[in-house]
Amino acid sequence: MRRWPDVLPTPSMPGFGLSPVDPALRTDMEVGAQRVRRITFARNDLVDMAWVMTDAEFAAFRAWWNDEAWSLAGDSESLSGWSWLNATRGIGTGLSPDGAIVDGLFETAANGLHHAELALPLAEANKTVLCRATLKAAGRNWARLSFFDRAGAQCFTDVDLANGVLGVQSGLVSRMLEPRDNGYWRLTLTAPVVSGGSAPAMRISALSASNNPSYAGNAAWGLGVSEVGARMVTGFDLHLRTGSDGKVTGAAGTTAWVQMPIAVGGGFKFVEGRFKGPFKASAGPALNWDVTAQMEVRNA
Repeated sequence: MRRWPDVLPTPSMPGFGLSPVDPALRTDMEVGAQRVRRITFARNDLVDMAWVMTDAEFAAFRAWWNDEAWSLAGDSESLSGWSWLNATRGIGTGLSPDGAIVDGLFETAANGLHHAELALPLAEANKTVLCRATLKAAGRNWARLSFFDRAGAQCFTDVDLANGVLGVQSGLVSRMLEPRDNGYWRLTLTAPVVSGGSAPAMRISALSASNNPSYAGNAAWGLGVSEVGARMVTGFDLHLRTGSDGKVTGAAGTTAWVQMPIAVGGGFKFVEGRFKGPFKASAGPALNWDVTAQMEVRNA
């Protein structure tokens, strides 16, 4: 089951509205693959759901629904296709904050820089790019997220993953650090794409200490890496999980079930749901969107 991470609102969000629901929803009886599940009576109920979304949330919601292109960096949970310097890819060595199998970055014992790098040829000159990665200490507590512009300049920020503290930075428009549970921290930077003849790229580096990228490595140490993404800044920059083509892995296939709150017995309860048909959206007050849909739910 894939979880819709950032767009569906929570009960505390302004304007969140749900229709009353029978509180006696039951858990499905799992019998083999999803298509041969035994459907209980509760699964035959249609639950009317409603959300109030901002422009950014609604843009991400549409991309999730339609499996649209979202990231310049390809697969958000894999380091396949990255280039390596004094480091190696650990394939499927960890779990992301929401339970996806993800890769890791492991050092070699060489003395020098230790990083993984990915070319971003679609980063547009004279605009602003957003790069992000969710990182976890795996022996190394310090890391650096960098963007190299078309003039060859490095824009970067360092982060102390043990304490959740940002370190030095250079050349950035902005940066942000968010906790993602289980020791993970989501690090985001925005940087100008200065024009020139160099190929733009993003880089994830392990550091021996703040602002010390060159050192003798330890082959057992490195970083957990997940939720990688890169976009030209548009204002619709919520994180969405993407596949190798950079498109959202959203409403299709195994990601059809999403976790969401429903009204139960005067309160709210998180269940899994999926859409029974197309959603409806209309322009609402305060430049928001009123989105409604009928859902099938299970208390998984």
